[in-house]
Amino acid sequence: MKVWIKRVLIGLVAVFFLVLLGIAVFLLTFDPNSYKARVQDEVFQRYQRTLNIEGDIALSVFPRLGLTVNKISLSEPNSDLVFASIDHARIAVAIWPLVSNRLVVDHIALDGFKAWLKRSPEGEFNFEDLIHATGSDAAVAQATEILAPPAKPLGIAEAQASDLVTGVPDERTDLQVDIAGLELRNSEVHYFDAKDGYDVRIVGVQLNTGRITFDQPFDVSLNGRLQGSLPATDAQIQGQAAVRIDPVKREYSAQRINVRMVGSVHPFQAESASLRGNLAYSAFSQHLNAGNLDFEMQGRIAGQTPVESLSLELTAPRLRVDPSRRELQVQDLAIRGSGDMPDGNALIELDAPRLLISPEKAEGETVLGTLKLEGESVLGVALEMTGLSGNALDLNLKELKVDGNLKQGDRLIQVDMSSPVRWNAINEQLGLTAIKGDVQINAPVLGDQGFEFPLIGSLAIDFLKSTLSSDMNAVLNGSQLSLKTRVDQLDKPVINLDLNAEELDFDKLFPPVQVAKSEESAKGGASENQSNEAVNEQVNQGAAKGGPAKASEPAIIDLTFLNELNLTANAKIGRLAGRGFEASDVVTAVLAKQGRLDVTRLTGKLYDGSFTGKAGATVANEFSTQLNLSSVSVGPLMRAISGEERVTGTGNVSLRLSTQGETVRALPSALAGDAKIAVRDGAIKGIDLPRILGRASQAIKDLSGGTGPSLGISENLDDETTFTSLDADLRFAEGVGTLRKLAIQAPLLRITQGKPATIDVGRQVIDLVVNVRVVDTLRGQGAEQLAQLRGVTVPLRVNGPFNALNYGVEWKGIGEAAIKRVLEQGLESGLKGLLEGQTKPADGGAATAPEPAANDPVKNIGEALKGLIGR
Repeated sequence: MKVWIKRVLIGLVAVFFLVLLGIAVFLLTFDPNSYKARVQDEVFQRYQRTLNIEGDIALSVFPRLGLTVNKISLSEPNSDLVFASIDHARIAVAIWPLVSNRLVVDHIALDGFKAWLKRSPEGEFNFEDLIHATGSDAAVAQATEILAPPAKPLGIAEAQASDLVTGVPDERTDLQVDIAGLELRNSEVHYFDAKDGYDVRIVGVQLNTGRITFDQPFDVSLNGRLQGSLPATDAQIQGQAAVRIDPVKREYSAQRINVRMVGSVHPFQAESASLRGNLAYSAFSQHLNAGNLDFEMQGRIAGQTPVESLSLELTAPRLRVDPSRRELQVQDLAIRGSGDMPDGNALIELDAPRLLISPEKAEGETVLGTLKLEGESVLGVALEMTGLSGNALDLNLKELKVDGNLKQGDRLIQVDMSSPVRWNAINEQLGLTAIKGDVQINAPVLGDQGFEFPLIGSLAIDFLKSTLSSDMNAVLNGSQLSLKTRVDQLDKPVINLDLNAEELDFDKLFPPVQVAKSEESAKGGASENQSNEAVNEQVNQGAAKGGPAKASEPAIIDLTFLNELNLTANAKIGRLAGRGFEASDVVTAVLAKQGRLDVTRLTGKLYDGSFTGKAGATVANEFSTQLNLSSVSVGPLMRAISGEERVTGTGNVSLRLSTQGETVRALPSALAGDAKIAVRDGAIKGIDLPRILGRASQAIKDLSGGTGPSLGISENLDDETTFTSLDADLRFAEGVGTLRKLAIQAPLLRITQGKPATIDVGRQVIDLVVNVRVVDTLRGQGAEQLAQLRGVTVPLRVNGPFNALNYGVEWKGIGEAAIKRVLEQGLESGLKGLLEGQTKPADGGAATAPEPAANDPVKNIGEALKGLIGR
């Protein structure tokens, strides 16, 4: 027995030495570069991509057996463009499988890995051919999806695995994907999305993993910088998680997630952002499962409506979404958000304690939401959803309730609306079947009771047909209002609106807001005079520079929404009122399409007359209007426009105006077109020209007769100049209107335009001369008093800024020296007072004349005229 034992031991030793000798011979004779061509051919045959290995494949034995490769690149399919590249790669492999011509990966270290991921306008990715395999190649292709970076230098292993699963007899028989660790250094991944317009990249990537085994969790740590131009991005990212990958089932999960980010991803600018929790996702069923999810962010939101001091929080102890099974489960979901907006503070809250929706049943607790905006205006909206029932295929909500409050100055609007909700998942139909609500508006101008109206209606959305329809009805002051809406092609909405109302009073729906007066506006006389002087100075300075004085930043006009707006709207309103205007039988039609908005029809009745018109606006900020008023009572119209009935009569108005500008302030400076006015049998309020000129004529007559003027004037002035016709024609160009025609025929006077006769609406300056002439054929009441002024033309000039006009007489236009001197000392100041509304004393009593001076008859006439006209 001892001999046999000795022989066995000697044999084992001999075998061991023979094995060592075989290993030594293998290591000395093994040439990994002999696999180059085979790997490259295999990659091209499988993917039609070119694998380029510029450096030699080196075999190392310390500290572990491994393959080292430099300068590797993989092209796009059937292209020379590079899809991915590696500067340096080291792959550690197990020794014994090499003896049987098998490759088992132990550790992968990649330096300078780069990849360019792209998505076409059609939504196809440039790596889909690497992961979308069919038949028996599915497992290998799915493994490639997860291990895309090392997959290129492991072409040998892929080829071996392919032959194994397809049953092709070869010396290669196995592939074991069991990687002890993956390390990426100085790497970057670029992503360009031509469909959604993204262009981002992550650079400086440092990634380390534990042992990677499919369907087993392994640790991953990542550090990199996210950059991009679409959207503008620059953020540092750090994260750790325990990742599990199953490429065969296409299931992925991450436990113990801890990701932190600092930087900007437009429009968000995060001072700090973090995500913690657990996530699991199945690509086959699109099943998402989240647990103990916690997201926090502090920073700001940039843009046209910036949000400062932004704080966002989301917590979800349990969130499960499974579209394949139509399941939703929510437990204690809470969202909190706050920030400072330009108009005030904003706060948003949402709480969903428990929701469970499945094909078998649907149940849950009340969901609450709140939105608050506090600033000059205060907005509060409360959302409540109760009574969840049914199942995932036929979901019902007993009540969806929305309460809203809007406080603006002394105006308060309260809205209370509710409706049952139904969702039919099979037909993809959503309906608010019985909307009911109440709107309450309170403001001092509406009295103690305010204005309240109820409304009812319904809304339905059909996602399969891509349509939305609604029918709303309300009762306003006992009159009916209905609004029907239909929207087709929800992705690119085609909107149709139809409004019918017996009465619409905007003063009740939108009462004017009264805010506290500023200190400046409450100071009174001296401050007001100083303000006027300041305005004049600014206007004069602006005029010297060729434009108005610089004021606040102009409001930008942005009509780009017209590019996407497709709207057809029709309205019929029995009575329309608001801000002093009142019209009846109003019919209008609006069409918006292809970057243009047109009011194609506008008709109605207005102040005993009628009106028709059209208007338009384009995305290029071009505006136009055509408006015709026929047989309109001018007095009420003027009172509605300016608050004063300065002109009366029956008139026709024709407007053909257009303008263009990037800001609201630029629109008046570009005004162009015509305005024509024709008024019959009316009066100009605030001045009685025949009486003023008649008394001046009588004063001259008394002087020529050698008697002193009578100064005992006790009666009030009748501040009205009647006329039989008034015609005016105004032409605008570049914001400047030129009065081409002014013809006023009064019983004793003729009034025409003089020179200059311009109204600059851009600079808000007027320079106008009107000629007042006493007709030669004097017939009518007071005709004898005007005998001395027969045929004399008196030019009156009005000029200056709109809010500080100056009035005077153009003396060089008067022919007789004596009349000129009289008017110069008396009539000028009187006319100015009349035009400024100072024709009556403050106490309402009769006007009195000052005591005359005896040493200068001409001066006495001037002083007498001052008394005659109420000064």
